[in-house]
Amino acid sequence: MRRGTTPTITVVVDKNLSGWKCYVTIKGAARLLTISGDRLSMDVSGNKTTIAFTLTQQETLSFVTGTAKIQLRAIMNGTAIATDIQTIEVQSVLQEGVIE
Repeated sequence: MRRGTTPTITVVVDKNLSGWKCYVTIKGAARLLTISGDRLSMDVSGNKTTIAFTLTQQETLSFVTGTAKIQLRAIMNGTAIATDIQTIEVQSVLQEGVIE
């Protein structure tokens, strides 16, 4: 993920999450961001679910350069699941701030 951009993040889970409430959390050194609800698009194919969302420039700029961790959690009828925590690289840009 590069700071100051609008990347689309994709999480693939080997489970049919149709009907589940899903939350994707990204945690950096000084920032915790959770995306859920209408911001997540879900594509279910058999027992595989692909969840995608796009971050804003402001959101990516709120992370410092280095690494961040990402995890998906979901709940349905009192049953909660969580994926393994993955690490992503947060890369810098030369021109700070939101561009128009």
